[in-house]
Amino acid sequence: MKLVDTDAPAPSPEGDDPPPRATPPRPEHRRVAVSFLFTVAVLAGTVITIYAVFPPRNGLIVSEAVTEHHAAPQSWQLEHPTAVELDAWSLAVLGERAPLPRPRGGVDVLGARQLEILRRRAVFVRYRIGTDEVSVLIQRARDMPARRISRVEGADQVEAWRDDKWTVIAVGPAAGAVAWRPVVGVPR
Repeated sequence: MKLVDTDAPAPSPEGDDPPPRATPPRPEHRRVAVSFLFTVAVLAGTVITIYAVFPPRNGLIVSEAVTEHHAAPQSWQLEHPTAVELDAWSLAVLGERAPLPRPRGGVDVLGARQLEILRRRAVFVRYRIGTDEVSVLIQRARDMPARRISRVEGADQVEAWRDDKWTVIAVGPAAGAVAWRPVVGVPR
């Protein structure tokens, strides 16, 4: 009696296939390193794209105030308004009472107009304080921390501060800054 092994492979007509070659597994640290490098590349690309596409807004309101201060033909919505007219107009534009400097002896309001900066309304008022023309821009504050900016740009002194919930920016001649700063309410 002849016994047949049923688990034995059948003979192939071409001959025997070579045995499969064993390859060592990929080291664990190589898989982690590739994943880490891919993650870093994606994050770096995202951050670089954001900074390249969206410009920073730091100081944008201050820059806009300086630009408006130097705008040659000034077109005013209100020309030479009284204190009551200026308050009523700013209340209509901003929806709340803004901390505008009060016209008094030696201080004249030349004009006022509405601006829109970063999709928010602002008021721009030009004063004559003594012989100096000083511009004041007031807008509802966008940033949480109260920041104080004081710098000289060319012949102009730029002062920016936070008054409760308002950002106030004053731009005037640097030579006469000692005289006009207290009049517009620049904090020390």
